[in-house]
Order: sequence, then structure tokens, then C-alpha cells
Amino acid sequence: MRQRLLLLLPLFSGLTASAGGFDNGPQGARVLGLGGASTAYINSIAGLSLNPGLLGQWADSLTRVSIGGIGQVRRSSYIGQGTFQRTDQDLTIQPGGYLYATHGVSKRVSLGLAVNTPYGYHTKWPDTWEGRSVVQESKLNTVFVQPTVGFRLNDNFSAGVGFIYAFGKYSQRRALGQYDDPNASTELSASGSGIGVNVGLYGRTGDNLAFGISYRSGVKLKMDNGTSSATGVPARDAALIPAATEFKTQLSMPSTLSVGIANHITKNLLITFDFTLTGWSTTDSLKLDVAATGNTPARRIATARRYEDALAFRVGAEYQVNPKLTVLGGIRYDETPIRDEYINPEFIDANRLGISAGLSYQLTPRLALEGGYSFDYGQLRTARANQTIENVANVSGTYRLATNTASVGVAVAF
Repeated sequence: MRQRLLLLLPLFSGLTASAGGFDNGPQGARVLGLGGASTAYINSIAGLSLNPGLLGQWADSLTRVSIGGIGQVRRSSYIGQGTFQRTDQDLTIQPGGYLYATHGVSKRVSLGLAVNTPYGYHTKWPDTWEGRSVVQESKLNTVFVQPTVGFRLNDNFSAGVGFIYAFGKYSQRRALGQYDDPNASTELSASGSGIGVNVGLYGRTGDNLAFGISYRSGVKLKMDNGTSSATGVPARDAALIPAATEFKTQLSMPSTLSVGIANHITKNLLITFDFTLTGWSTTDSLKLDVAATGNTPARRIATARRYEDALAFRVGAEYQVNPKLTVLGGIRYDETPIRDEYINPEFIDANRLGISAGLSYQLTPRLALEGGYSFDYGQLRTARANQTIENVANVSGTYRLATNTASVGVAVAF
């Protein structure tokens, strides 16, 4: 039984790597250009997904809609500890998009809807790279739907609450390097959903200074339909690595606590600041309930992760050049929740420093084009595989990370 578990473990251990810092960035072209510092920012309804308390500020007769697309390219390189051979990830684009809508039903109450893709990644290494037995390709895609209600408490304060329904899909492919057949490999996939809540508050202490605070609960994606398959396995090991297996698991999307300030330095210049604490520590381990196959009984495989909560600091600036053109910029620092001993090539994460830029152009008083771009650079991470720790699959070497994110969209009011 112990041998069966050891052979199955690398197949599933990559699942827990998807609990790293795999956010897709600010979910809106304008807030992406601002660096994501939008907890107290009311100039774009994209802030609705971060702080529902902003919704009460749009309690008027207008219906507002913001729609756009997001594309992200994460590139990692690897240098082997013993081979000193460099391997670059294959180029992949992680697509995404967003839709926001708000409508005031009275002077005090507004309704809103946020649909976006806040988490996900697509990692693809060359099929013959030295870590192929850990991972060759892996994908995670999510969609969050958040209907929201906002209340304008008075002229200076508003509050909001949103219900979150989330859907996620995960897949992974890796080689079975213990066999001579280069085509020997395993693949797994699973999908599932979960629910959560998002609450927030917005306030103004004067004409120029505003603040916001929000809390979004964690979401557990319960996946009861997981399937895995194996090809190229010799007949002698068919009982150890079955051709087809079913399993159940769940992936944890973290909670976030955000506090923000927005201050009009001048009539045309707005500065925003956000502090965010992300609750990655809920991902302590992943438990996989594997169904019985042939003579192998049903079993549970637990893999430790011991992730840590992580902080992020974001500063943004918005300057209105003229009545039609507004330019934006931002800088941010994000901590990684992944400890050195749990670095995994399925998704490489590191402490990251990022810069961003964007613009908004008013085609008409109620129609604007928006665009944003950001670049993040991660510190070097060194992984040292420890064969005595049986519940961690890794390959020794040094990783480098860079991320490019771009978004375009339109905002309209009618």
C-alpha cells in the first residue's frame, strides 16, 4: 500500500501548487492601470468586485456598464542545480474578461453585478525538460459571479454586500519518468464550484479625502468529479498506476482584507493607496479522496503545503490631462505565500515588484475607452528537492519569474 501511495503522490501533488499567488491582477482596465489600488476609488465601477461599499456612491438614475478583456503572460525560466541547463516555459496566454453593471433603484439603494476571472494560470514546460516527472502542463481557470446590493447611508458613507458564486476548472499533465517509454504519462482534470461573501464600507472625511475597507471571504471549490488517466504503464505496474481513476478534492481560493485611502492632491491629481492581507494560510494541506480501483481500496492522500498569509501594498495615481483624457499609473509590492521548501514548477511564485500604466478617453460624456498594462518581476527562487519528504514533488534548481498583463475595455452610462 505504501508503494502505491508513493507512486500516486506526484500525480496529485501539483494540485496544491495552484494555491500560490495565482491572481490574474486587477479585474478592470482602469484599475489595472492604477496598480489595483481601488478600495477607495469610485471613478470606475470595476472597484465593485474589490469593495462592494463603493456601490452606494452610484445610487442615481443612471445605469452603468463596464466590459472588457484581460490577457496575462507569465514566463518562468529554470536552471538545473546539477545540470546548469536553462529551460524556458513555453509561451502561453491566460485569457480573461470582466463585466460590471450598476443601477440605482432609489437615492439610497443600488444594485450591481460583477462577473470576472480573478484567479488562474496556464503553465507549460517543454515535454522533455528535466522536471517533466513533476509537471509538463497545468491549467486553472475560474469565473466569479457577484450580485451585489449597496446602501448610501448618508452623503458621506455607503456600505455594500455581495454574494459570490465561483466556478473553477483544473487540469494537469506530467510524464512518468520512471519508465523508458517517453510517452508514458498521466493526466488529471476536475471542476467544481463554491460560494462566498464580500462586504465593504466607503466613506469621505471631506471633499478630498476618502477611505474604504472590505473583506471577501475565502471560497472552497468542491470538486467531486475528478478523473485521472495513465498511458504507457507496463502491465506489471497496472495495479499501482491504474489506467483510469476517480477522485474528489477541493481547491481553496483565499480570503482578502483590504484597506484603502484616496486623496485629491490637486483638482486634477488623485493618489490612492491600498493595503491587502490575503489569507493563504487556509491552504495547509490538500486531501484527495481516491476511489477504489480493482484490488486497490479507496484511500485518502494528504499533501502538506503550510502556506502563509501574504501582504500587498499598492499605490496608484490618476491625472486628468483634459476633459477627455485621464492617465493612470501605479506601483505595488506583493509577498508570496509559498515557502522555499514548497516551491513547485507547476506554478512559480515569488515576492513581486510591479509597475503599471493606463488611460481613459471619453469619446462622449457617457462613453469611455479604457486600457491598462502592468509588468511584475519576481525575485529568484531556489528549490531543493528533498527525497525524504514524500509528500512534496519538486526538482532542484533556480527559477526566475516575470508577468505581463494587459486589459482593454469600454465604460458606458445611460
